[in-house]
Amino acid sequence: MVYKYLAYTSDERMTDGTIEAASESLAEQALYRAGYELVISLKKINPAVSLEQLIPSFYGVKTQDIIDFSRQLATLLESGISILIALRLLEVQVPKAALKKVLAGLMDELQDGQSFSQAASKYPQVFSNTYCQMIRASEQTGNLQIGLRQIAAHMEKRMAIGRKTGRAVAYPVLVLALAFGVSILLTTVALPPLVGLFNSLGAELPLTTRMVLAMAAFLTDYQLYLVGGALALIIFMVVFTRLPAGKISMDRLLLSLPVIGTVNIQRHMAHLCRTASMLLGAGLQLPQILDIVAPTIGNRVIRQALKNVEEKLVQGQGLSQPMAEIALFPPLMVEMVVVGENTGTLDATLATVADLYEESADQRIQTLISLIEPVLTIIVGLIVVYVALAMIAPLYSILKSI
Repeated sequence: MVYKYLAYTSDERMTDGTIEAASESLAEQALYRAGYELVISLKKINPAVSLEQLIPSFYGVKTQDIIDFSRQLATLLESGISILIALRLLEVQVPKAALKKVLAGLMDELQDGQSFSQAASKYPQVFSNTYCQMIRASEQTGNLQIGLRQIAAHMEKRMAIGRKTGRAVAYPVLVLALAFGVSILLTTVALPPLVGLFNSLGAELPLTTRMVLAMAAFLTDYQLYLVGGALALIIFMVVFTRLPAGKISMDRLLLSLPVIGTVNIQRHMAHLCRTASMLLGAGLQLPQILDIVAPTIGNRVIRQALKNVEEKLVQGQGLSQPMAEIALFPPLMVEMVVVGENTGTLDATLATVADLYEESADQRIQTLISLIEPVLTIIVGLIVVYVALAMIAPLYSILKSI
């Protein structure tokens, strides 16, 4: 944020200008540190709407930016540079303005005596709760650079899984949309002029052509109703999925779908195990870890199951026993947790489970894509061939009549 100030300098001259800071108090402190004796006024300036404000997801700080920043900061700390100087060096070299503002705010907080984790927690839209907790734990053990590298690797794994899942979903949607668009174009633009020609020549239209024409007429005659119905359905789904009952229902559906449900469960369990392993290695206790991990789980059904596990864990029942009582947690995961608890290597065991489920989910996604590709190719081919036959078949009737 930008503030306009009016202040007295050390030689008792009045001066004005602008200063950028995360808050009014930080702006005032920065002015005093710059040598101003008295700040008379400090007003926030509301700048004109910029592209950064209109499209924050494009210009804002992205996950990859935080991954790169964390690794670069870890490298500088390992070379013996203090964290304040390291942040100043990174601020100079980062190209993105949004990240520069965050780094400037972090430096202001550190100069006020805050720790790095405390400063990062002031920017929840950039640094997640898991990130801050991991950094706080590594600060307590004196291994901040190790914590930075661990959280960067964790974020990178999650981002890679998200990309693979996105590609798996995008491909069939794109192909089906393309097939639908081509079919509509052929039936509404290319076919009607040909039909007029066929009728003028007295050719009898075959059944395939009549069926396509009936479909085209239906789409043309009832297009307003169809568009209105589609919009109503979309609005209903948006409203329904924003209601608590709707959110729970959708999350249950995503876990119960064939193949996709298994992939979703494995992805969430991999995230749970990976994060819990990382935080256990940093020295956090299980109740605190579950309290941190639960809000980061995207599925509300699994989130509620974790809360139930946490309640029984606090009561002294351990981790594996409450998990075994909930069918949502896979038996293999429960057995591995039992082994980890009995051997005192729960963090390493959870990391192994995370690797297992990440690999399994990746294989299932690849298998699903390999199955979807030929099926969609056949479906699209049948649609196009059917429409093409509907256009070509009348030509044979004309040739026969000649």
